[in-house]
Amino acid sequence: MNLPVIVPTRRPVAERLRRLGRTVWCGAGLAAAALLLAGCASPGAPGSAREFDWGPIASRLQDPAGGMHLKALGPVYERANDTNGLSCWAVRPFASGGDEKDEHASREALWPLMFSWDLENSHSVRVLTSFYTDFDKTDPQARWQWWCFPFWFQGRDSFGTNYAACFPLGGTIRQFAFQDEVFFALWPLYIHNVQKGEHSYHVLWPIFCRENNERNDRFRIWPLYGWNIRRGDFDKQFCLWPIVSWARYDRPGVSGYGYLVFPLFGHIKRENQEDWMLLPPFFKYGTSAHQTLGYAPWPFIQWASGDVEKFYAFPFWGYKTVGHIHSGFYAWPLGWWRNMERPDGKVYRYTFAPVWYSESTWKAAKPPREGERPREPQQVLAPPPPPATNCVVRYWHFWPLCDYERIDAQSRFRALKLWPMRHSAMIEREFAPIWTLYQHTRAGENSSDELLWGLVRRQNRGDEASRFSLFPLVEWGHDDKAAGTSSWNLLKGLVGYEREGTNANLRLLWFIKLGL
Repeated sequence: MNLPVIVPTRRPVAERLRRLGRTVWCGAGLAAAALLLAGCASPGAPGSAREFDWGPIASRLQDPAGGMHLKALGPVYERANDTNGLSCWAVRPFASGGDEKDEHASREALWPLMFSWDLENSHSVRVLTSFYTDFDKTDPQARWQWWCFPFWFQGRDSFGTNYAACFPLGGTIRQFAFQDEVFFALWPLYIHNVQKGEHSYHVLWPIFCRENNERNDRFRIWPLYGWNIRRGDFDKQFCLWPIVSWARYDRPGVSGYGYLVFPLFGHIKRENQEDWMLLPPFFKYGTSAHQTLGYAPWPFIQWASGDVEKFYAFPFWGYKTVGHIHSGFYAWPLGWWRNMERPDGKVYRYTFAPVWYSESTWKAAKPPREGERPREPQQVLAPPPPPATNCVVRYWHFWPLCDYERIDAQSRFRALKLWPMRHSAMIEREFAPIWTLYQHTRAGENSSDELLWGLVRRQNRGDEASRFSLFPLVEWGHDDKAAGTSSWNLLKGLVGYEREGTNANLRLLWFIKLGL
């Protein structure tokens, strides 16, 4: 049963979504512009003359790292650009978007209801359970897919073949869930899968299955009897699943046999390992050339030694080491920790869900320069890597009160913190500023504080410039660069004073300036 393929016009759909985002932004921008026209530049504010501050109503200010932020109506509207050329915008809590990194941008509307993203040449949109992806925007014949899960599947594969399917009636889906092609009719009545050129057939899935090709031979009448043979690798069979199953392994180096009589006992004997099971999966003991493990009983007591070092006293405490990754838990599922050793440093993560989470990245100091080689030939051993003593990234949050993040010389502290997990781009753009009542940011010697979306604001640019405002009552600031300026204002200019070098002015009733 092949359904007729209805190919939507992809370019207009994507273009309409882009126009919708521009329309939302332009509408909010016009509203913000009306507010900004009523403002005036704040005397003595750090930064350029383009900056102004009307508290929560509207502001355009530079952050300590040099990025510019245009805000209006408290946390509702924001447009920001950083010094790397990346930008973001938001009309909270309705829509937002931005560049997350080079050639990677995303937009969301009433997240998680709608989300779209661009990665290099691909474009994707999700609305509820409907997914659309254009894998190459520059090629009108490229692969694309539109899935309204779980009912409708439609698209074109990378070979230019169109497909469509209506679940559970029937149709064909290509390049889906590691399968090259899936054809079904009245699912689960009949299913035909193709994976890497190998065909398998299912009737009343999972009851009947048949596959026979150069690599695999599978047959199943579940739960009565079945086999799964991969030629040159293994031969697995079952009878009255899951009661009786057995296997033969033929691959050189790991050949052997195994059987399981559930729930009584089981045994696996191979060249490189041997496992014994009693009342599986509760009790197990296994050995191999690189590993020894045991359950007594699973999942409460688990231990292993060798390539994997592990001991679990579930759910109270446990640890596991695999290579350079060390992890563990305590009071599962509340407490977790995970430490990763990398060639250039280490990463530490600790969690006590949902209240506490912390993560830090430590880099090793640069190795010393190699000295001159000794004159006499001798074996020189490579020195061990220096210890990771430089913390370059740190993050922690104490939910729902506050969070802190530092990357190199830039840091940020915020309160409140209502999202219980570590921030994501969508949460940061669309929701986090709404519940951020206080924020402190720092970049090198520059810092700023903001309370109640700009009602109280303080800015420092090292020792050269500073500014404080309590909107709309009072503000003052100074800038010692060049000739130096200082100013103060009451009620945004009802009474004010400005000094630049040897020139001074007194401001009265917002519009009157008197030279002093």
